[in-house]
Amino acid sequence: MKDVYKRAFSDGTTIGLGYLPVAVAFGITAKPILDLLATSLMSAMNYGGAGQFLTLQMLNDSSYIAIIIAIFILNSRMFVMSFKINYDLRHLNIVKRFMISLFVTDESFALTSRYGPERKTFADYLITVFVSYLFWVVFTIVGYLTGEIMSERLVIASGIALYALFIALLMPSLGSNVRNIIVAGLGMTLHFFLIEVGIAPGIAIVIAMLTASSVGLLLELRERKRGPVS
Repeated sequence: MKDVYKRAFSDGTTIGLGYLPVAVAFGITAKPILDLLATSLMSAMNYGGAGQFLTLQMLNDSSYIAIIIAIFILNSRMFVMSFKINYDLRHLNIVKRFMISLFVTDESFALTSRYGPERKTFADYLITVFVSYLFWVVFTIVGYLTGEIMSERLVIASGIALYALFIALLMPSLGSNVRNIIVAGLGMTLHFFLIEVGIAPGIAIVIAMLTASSVGLLLELRERKRGPVS
């Protein structure tokens, strides 16, 4: 059991270290707009980097209804991720699955989706997602309190950290599997095209994800009938 805890804690810390500079950057960005309590609660209750930064951008010139709709669309991809995790952990009771789903992010989903059958346990999943969640909340507060003494260049550079983390988590899952490569490539290409033609980013990412995942499902069904593509 100790090995399970250590392994899950290590995974959560890996994600959390990627979150660290982005959370600090969010705390710094939020300081001129929100007080410490509101900033902390946003990270604790929203827990979505892109959605939180978008909220800050919209606060000055958008209604609360517009903000709610935009964040709902942007974060609606979490429904798909939670459905997948819910299916993988269908042997657990609904309360445990609900607890885990509260902390799902792009990065934790990418990491836990690679877990083998022996790691599909409540402890493995919950520790992984909760440790990374703590990093996000704690370092949001750190950024808010200490941001004034940090270099402006460091803050700007930290914005790329989350993207680098997600790519690092995505690449091992691709491997030599043709289906995974097709799905990732299709989602990326479609998202780029939709943004270029003027579709709102939140809607574009949902359309791209649903389309790519549907193609992935069709390819998986084909593999089961005819044998693997690769």
